[in-house]
Order: sequence, then C-alpha cells, then structure tokens
Amino acid sequence: MAQAISEQKRPAAGFSFRLTDLFWILGAIALLIGAVGMLDRLRFGLAPAAIGSYVPWGLWVGFYDYLVWLEVGSLLLFSGLVYIAHNESLAKIKPLVLFTGFVVLLMALILVAMDLGHFERFWHVYVYADFGSMITWMVWLHTAYLILLSMELFLALRGTGKGLLKTLGIISLPLGLMLILVSGSIFGVVAARPLWNTSSLPLMFFISALAAGASLLLLIVTLFWKDTKSDEFAQLTQLLARIAGWLLLGGTFIAGVIAFTILYQGGGNLQRAAALQLILSGPFWWSFWIVHILLGVAVPVVIYFAFYKSRWLLMIGAALASITFVAVTLNIVIPTLVTEELTGLAAAYHHQKLSVDYVPNLNEWLVVTFVFGFGGVLYGLGLRFLPVLPKDTQANEE
Repeated sequence: MAQAISEQKRPAAGFSFRLTDLFWILGAIALLIGAVGMLDRLRFGLAPAAIGSYVPWGLWVGFYDYLVWLEVGSLLLFSGLVYIAHNESLAKIKPLVLFTGFVVLLMALILVAMDLGHFERFWHVYVYADFGSMITWMVWLHTAYLILLSMELFLALRGTGKGLLKTLGIISLPLGLMLILVSGSIFGVVAARPLWNTSSLPLMFFISALAAGASLLLLIVTLFWKDTKSDEFAQLTQLLARIAGWLLLGGTFIAGVIAFTILYQGGGNLQRAAALQLILSGPFWWSFWIVHILLGVAVPVVIYFAFYKSRWLLMIGAALASITFVAVTLNIVIPTLVTEELTGLAAAYHHQKLSVDYVPNLNEWLVVTFVFGFGGVLYGLGLRFLPVLPKDTQANEE
C-alpha cells in the first residue's frame, strides 16, 4: 500500500489527464461555439440581441443575477460557517471556495457588461457617480467585493496572513449582504413594474442567494473532498444538506405566500397579477413548474433530507438545485417586462426593437455560452495549476 501511494505521488514524466481537466476542455469547446455570438455583440453592439426599448433587460441580466446569487450566497454561507460558527472542516477547502466565487464573479461581470450599450464607458460610474442611483451602488459594491475577494484568494493561495484573511472574511459578510440587497432593490424601486415594486423583493433575493449558494457549496464539497469515506465528510455534507434543504423550503414557502397575496388581490393591481400569471401559466410555464419547482426544489429537498448519506445522490441534488436556479432569475426579469404596461403600446409602432414579445435569440444564447466557456477554462486551469485543491485530492486526480 505504501509503495502504491509513493508511486502515485511521484511526478509524472509528461502531461497526465485529470478529471478536473474536463472543466477547461468543455470550456474551450463552449468558447469556440459562443465566439460567433460574442464577436457579433462586440462588432454590432446590442443590435443582434432580441432586447429593445420595451424589454431592455433579458437573458443576460437574468443570468447575471443568477451568478451573483451563486457567488455571494455561497461565500456568505461559507464565511458565516467558518468565521462565526468556527466550522474547521469547511475551512479546509477555503482556497477552492474562494477561487470558485472569484470565477463566478468574473462571469457575472462580463455578462452584465454585455447588456450595456456602451460597456467601454463603465468608468463613468466611478468618475460621475450618482449615489442616488441603485445601479451606482451596485457597481461600487461589486468593485469593492471583487477587490476584497481577490485579496482573500491571494492570501489563501499563499497560505499566509491567516489573521488578515479572517478579518477580510468577516468584512465580506456585511459587504455581500449589502450587494445582494442592492441587487434586489434595483428591481424593487422600479415603480413602473408592479411585480418588482415591492419591499419584499430584496429579502427574496437574499434568501434565494443563500439557497442557491448553499447548494453550490454542497456541490463543491461532494465533488472535491479528499476523503469521502470519513466521518468528517459525512457530518459536513449532512450539515450543508440540511441548511440547503431548509433554505429551499423556506424560500418556496415565502414566495408562495407572496404569490397567493398578489393573485388574491389581483383585481386591485391587474398588471402585477398578469405578470405573475405569465410566470405560472404562460408559454414558459414549464421553466417555473418543471425546471425550478420539480427539478430545482422537490427533487433536491427529498435527496437532502432522505438520502443525505449517499455522496452521489447529494451531488446530483446539489447540481440540480444550483443549475436550475437560473429559472428563478429569468422568471423575475423577463415576464414582468413582457407584460404590457399600457394597452395598445406595442401595436402603436412597429419595429423589431419596439415589441413586448421577447424571446432570447441565438445571439444571446451564444454570448452566454461564451461566458460559461470562459469560466470553464479559467476554472479548469486554476484547478490544475493553482494550489486550490487539498494536496491529497490533487494526487488522487493524477
């Protein structure tokens, strides 16, 4: 046995394939597929996209919010468990969690930049800042969060400055909380969109981010933990499964109560009720009921509470919950915008950019594919060349 372990840790003469290399291999394929869409976006601006004057936000904003939920939610939960609850087991994969959050954050920022008509003017928000605007607060908070996360990742990779790293981790808690609340408030303060215009939306963003982040954190642990047969792994995955399960149930319950209230008083606010009906029974009803409720909530919750002893089932449940959460952000962004505010507005003028019949086109999906390909390549190369994985895990991967 000792001889086998010694041989396994001996440096390979050349390149040796690891399972984690699938990230950058698949990412490179996605980059090539999405390159056409990204080039069109850079050459022609927003013209190739299906968004327009009546529907200015679409697929890219939906995916942006989804990635922000994953990134901030996972890091909020991680920092809370490690620095406040003092969970030493979870602290062992600190570099990996921070690196994952860093990659997801970069993907989110690239996507939201693509939604800007002139993204090269982003520096105006810093030079001509208007702090009466929620978007200004979002940009400044995201910049601060990116700097803070970069410092944390740098220290974690070097294995130095544990005191400073802890301080930065604690600071990231209120900063991440503010970022999520401001992200929800950007929608909540839009008085012209009744379904958004509610004080409960920032709170829903916060709960949703924690639920999505908890599942992502569980997925990371089940994928990369070095000794999946240990009691430590069993205790940690059970804890994360319970947290993720209760957050999913709590978020669904709160959203259900809000939806019931809106539909019950729909006669008093027809636009709000119409937008909600479009989510529940419109052309893309399946994205809510099948993708989110069935695959993203029901199946993972059953696994989290009944089959938490199975690593593979936990991995499947966490992957389902993490991936399908994008249906929530898309259903928040798109149906509210495609619900006509003024009767006859869409029929008054005829132009492809003056329509409420928004459906993401091929160009928008290609840009998303490119961004996820970029994230896959960066993540895969990081797993191979950066000390983000525990040493035993890296040896076993070779």
